[in-house]
Amino acid sequence: MSKTLIGLIFILAGICYGSLAVDDIYKHTLGYLFEHDWIKQPTSPSKNGSPALLGRKGTILLYASVLIIIGLFLLWNRNS
Repeated sequence: MSKTLIGLIFILAGICYGSLAVDDIYKHTLGYLFEHDWIKQPTSPSKNGSPALLGRKGTILLYASVLIIIGLFLLWNRNS
């Protein structure tokens, strides 16, 4: 597989994953799976009950931007 194709796949994955930050898309994809008990919501690993540092939307956007940056890096350096 060429670096161009892998870079485009990373960018596409980042865009698709980043779309989960929109509440309606989240509700119709993962929310549907939670509602019908296909998957269970993750439990918080912290024992004091404090919420996650960034929250759901912030974490999704962070991971999506990392995927897009990796894809752009692969596209930038595809000839080396």
